[in-house]
Amino acid sequence: MTSTSFNLGLATLCVALAAPAQAEPAAAVTGGLEEVVVTARKREERLQDVATSVTALSGRELARRADVDLSTLTNVAPNVIINDTQEGPGSPAAMTIRGIGVNDHERSIDPTVGVIVDGVFIGDSGGALIKALDLQSIEVLRGPQGTLFGRNSIAGAINAVRRRPDNEFGGEARLSSGNYNDVALDGYVNIPLTDQFAMKLGVASDRRDGYFYNSVLKKSQGGVDYHDYNASFLWRPSDAIEIYYRFDRSKQNQDANPLLNVAQPDQAFCAFYNQCAASLTQPQSGNRYVVVTNSTGDNSYFNSDMHVLNASWTVAPGYKLDYVFGWFHTDEDGHMDFDGTPLTLYDTQRPQKYSQHSNELRLTHSTSDALSYTVGVYAWRSQYRIDMHSYIGFLDLLYGPSFAGVVADIPQTVQQHTESNAAFFEGDYKFSDAWTLTIGGRYTHDKKDTGLIDPSMPELATAGGIDNPVSKSWSEFTPKASLKYRLSQDAMIYGLFSRGYRAGGFDGRPGSGAYLAATTPYNPETVDNFEFGTKSEWLDHRLRLNADVFYMLYKDMQQELSVALNSGTGQETLFLNAAKAKIYGFELDAAAMPMTGLTITATLGFLHARYTSFIDPTSGADLTYLKLRRAPSVSGSLSPTYEWPAFNGKMTAHVDYTYTSTYENTFLNTPQAQTAAQNVIDATLGYTRGGTTVALFGRNLTNQDGYTEGLDVGASVTPTGHTPGLWTFTAPRPPRTYGVSIQQKF
Repeated sequence: MTSTSFNLGLATLCVALAAPAQAEPAAAVTGGLEEVVVTARKREERLQDVATSVTALSGRELARRADVDLSTLTNVAPNVIINDTQEGPGSPAAMTIRGIGVNDHERSIDPTVGVIVDGVFIGDSGGALIKALDLQSIEVLRGPQGTLFGRNSIAGAINAVRRRPDNEFGGEARLSSGNYNDVALDGYVNIPLTDQFAMKLGVASDRRDGYFYNSVLKKSQGGVDYHDYNASFLWRPSDAIEIYYRFDRSKQNQDANPLLNVAQPDQAFCAFYNQCAASLTQPQSGNRYVVVTNSTGDNSYFNSDMHVLNASWTVAPGYKLDYVFGWFHTDEDGHMDFDGTPLTLYDTQRPQKYSQHSNELRLTHSTSDALSYTVGVYAWRSQYRIDMHSYIGFLDLLYGPSFAGVVADIPQTVQQHTESNAAFFEGDYKFSDAWTLTIGGRYTHDKKDTGLIDPSMPELATAGGIDNPVSKSWSEFTPKASLKYRLSQDAMIYGLFSRGYRAGGFDGRPGSGAYLAATTPYNPETVDNFEFGTKSEWLDHRLRLNADVFYMLYKDMQQELSVALNSGTGQETLFLNAAKAKIYGFELDAAAMPMTGLTITATLGFLHARYTSFIDPTSGADLTYLKLRRAPSVSGSLSPTYEWPAFNGKMTAHVDYTYTSTYENTFLNTPQAQTAAQNVIDATLGYTRGGTTVALFGRNLTNQDGYTEGLDVGASVTPTGHTPGLWTFTAPRPPRTYGVSIQQKF
């Protein structure tokens, strides 16, 4: 995107937000913007009263969007990047808020962005990119959430609430069809059994061909067959007690998502095997949606089960006791052709299982009194095991020409357990109608252990094996303090300090290598966030302007670096606490209703994210010049929605335009994996009459093919720079998709 076009878009945004001052006479405008209620602090509050950076989507807003999963929330909030890395089945997610994110798909790595579903924190990157089905609301909280959200929401949190049963019989069904032979069906039925007890049953199915064409195997690749079944129950035995339970089972079968080889002439797979990218910006095939792998990874699957129990008891007026139980389990397997070439150079088979369960108990006091608070305790347990086989076909590169054509099968297993316990509180004290002080804190104790099975390491028989794992513990207190001043009934300002913490751990990838990374712990990291913000509504609630500036100090950053080895799999991933960073920026979140039927929402984010210190302990090299990954300096969106009466019903037109400037995907900022500036447009056009809605939808209408993932495999840092390593692989965002949907409510 040129600076001229961006300035034009920014000018259009400003004109749109200023439009109420020059719009039609007030008589032509009825009502105002929908009031938004959030649960960002574990209790219901008006969005405009919460002294933190949060963007919220109501059920009504979600209904008119064309979301498939959480990845499209990039256009909802500023300084947010959510990508499907395509490194395996189940849509493993890479989420970044304000330049802080995780770039590794292993289940052993704690997320930086907490995804919370019905109060349950999802600790598995493969299950975090939840489908946009049956959602009542979505909240995106930016900045460390170290007080109320466990476990480690060091960058921010995405709080998803699904529809609950109610006491009216009804439901809805939706059928959609699109290009790539995409056919999707979802729906639910709500059944009141008594005045106090109701149930809701839901199903979802989505089948489509792949977005990619495999020119070696002459077939499409990346097809998905997804099914979900769920049942939920709501029981209100009295006005004071409510018990909610939900069970979800999802099954996803697919071709393994194909990856692209973008190896350059100075990388081994290009120089030694002539498996080279077509250019700096195009993969080996010359097209980002054409792959040249020799495997489709047929029969890859990702299955998950989830149980949620929420129990609420109003003990006395103004006092509520909540208990939240969550259990989440995933089972997956997939053949990944990581080299992205017609040769078998680096393939893996990755059967793995992950499970977690958590218990949270909290007491909330909220009345018109000066003091209100939430206090609670939290316990988490999880375990993870992978029995991986790596198929290494570049042995001649490691050991000489006598190994040409030999593919080694290297079996490796890792198993990890995590325990986390916490106590937390957050309280508000109103000095007056204008001033409110908030103080909070969370004490967390984490313990992790890891054990390996690796035939090449006989020393594991005494330390680090499955039966005698290595363990490590950490503890941290994360405080929060804010001061809010209400300028008027419709405007306030606030100042905020919060600290985020992410526990240390062990590399869950079963490759030990020279540095023993899989049994050597890395330490926790912390972020101190200083923020000043304002929230206001104008023109009889027809214009909403929320903005903030923030400054963050990131310490003991957990950095993963792929380094070359002369044995085993030929590379190893190291996790290092080697860096500090300074991150600051500006965010605008706005909405306007300039005329009846027209609503415009907009976001704008500016971000400066740079290392202040980064010395690689393995080489002594100074890497401070590198940029943080997935941290575009500019991001923004403009989303108009217009509703008008037509044909005895209602027409609705909705457009989402999203801009992100260029950003890095790889640790070493290699240009072949860089994501260029993106201009993405999604749109829907619908007609509703009675309970029936017919809609046309389109996603990524501009067909932007920016990368969602990139990794330099085997690249090593040296005191004078770095060695390029074996190769680099990438994955692009989904191409243009479109279709039609029919929705029936009853």
